[in-house]
Amino acid sequence: MAGLDSLALLESLPPEQRAAVRGRVIENRDYGDLAREMSCSESVVRQYVSGGLRVLRALAGHVR
Repeated sequence: MAGLDSLALLESLPPEQRAAVRGRVIENRDYGDLAREMSCSESVVRQYVSGGLRVLRALAGHVR
């Protein structure tokens, strides 16, 4: 994934997954901080990140 393609793929995620992936992967934020900001548990944030990355990997495979 590169540049604009990555951002376009990120925008295709549901809002919660997008916020979690952006916060954790792009902004390198702590799971605890994200959980407080998103009003959920750290495990839910981890699920959002994991699921979001899984979708992005699948989408990126189809973009090539």
